[in-house]
Amino acid sequence: LASKSLRVPWLLRYLKERGGDRVQGLMTFDARETAALSAEGFDDFLLAYPVGRAVDAEVLAGIAASGATLRVTLDHAEHVALLNQAARDANTTLHVCIDIDASLRPGGGRAHLGVRRSPIRTPEDALALARRIRDAPHLKLDALLAYEAQIAGLREVNPTSRLLDPIRWAIKALSRPEVRRRREAILSALRADGHAIALFNGGGTGSVRFTSQDPTVTEVTAGSGFVCSHLFDGYSGLPLRPALLFALGVVRRSDPGFVTCGGGGYVASGQAGPDRLPMVHLPAGLTPVEMEGFGEVQTPLQVGPEAPRLQLGDPVLCRHAKAGELAERFATYLMVRGDTIEARAPTYRGKGWCFM
Repeated sequence: LASKSLRVPWLLRYLKERGGDRVQGLMTFDARETAALSAEGFDDFLLAYPVGRAVDAEVLAGIAASGATLRVTLDHAEHVALLNQAARDANTTLHVCIDIDASLRPGGGRAHLGVRRSPIRTPEDALALARRIRDAPHLKLDALLAYEAQIAGLREVNPTSRLLDPIRWAIKALSRPEVRRRREAILSALRADGHAIALFNGGGTGSVRFTSQDPTVTEVTAGSGFVCSHLFDGYSGLPLRPALLFALGVVRRSDPGFVTCGGGGYVASGQAGPDRLPMVHLPAGLTPVEMEGFGEVQTPLQVGPEAPRLQLGDPVLCRHAKAGELAERFATYLMVRGDTIEARAPTYRGKGWCFM
């Protein structure tokens, strides 16, 4: 489970319980977040993003020394030195995971299609780093991670830029065989060099089907799909239903055909564009005013002929572009089944947690 895409401990527990043996462990995004979740009773962590400060490495060494199952991602010799020092000081061993760049790099690397993460792209790169890890007495390499962002994080249909849809299809089609080839080549090289790789993580919600069919992969990660933020609406073969909504209350009417809601400026991270804004879910017939969008303290909406007449205080239900970031805005999630609120769960913000 990708903790960054949920950021609600109640939801993480619920999904682990519902998933049974199919759900194992949490993919976390920050050292202190991992420690906080460990203190909440969670175990079996894969920290998917490297740390760069000694204080964070010390936190991770403390988690390992407590007996928790933890793997820490790295991709550079400097990470090796930093983590080995922290583990030595804590008299423990840190299990580590090499992060492999799974981007598409046509033209001999002159182009880069995907996220910029790891410099590890070839078996030779991986072997050089693995041998450095082997020489670090307080580290143990037993895992690999290769996140194919240009497949998992790229929807085929984007209503804000439809002319680019064919290019997105092509990028994903070209990436699939290359990702599988790179994973297999690196895994084979490491095993031939004597490295016992027990875990190979890949994927995200947008590539679960593809990644789970890769024989080199032992586990896939998902998070956003459980709540279906609207960036996941345009994926081929991914029939998700929206499960996470936030309400904005109507606070005034400036002119006929317009209403204004309080708040609403919950813009998602990533490349800035219209698809990073929230979208109105209900009632139908409401659209943001183009020159204002979703604002810091107010959001004006144009009322179409099919929309109901809204009164002051009426809710307008919206969806966030990304899944986890909404938990940084609201202190509590209401868990609703039918017309009943079954639970009230504190988010990371509601628990007073702030990691970045």
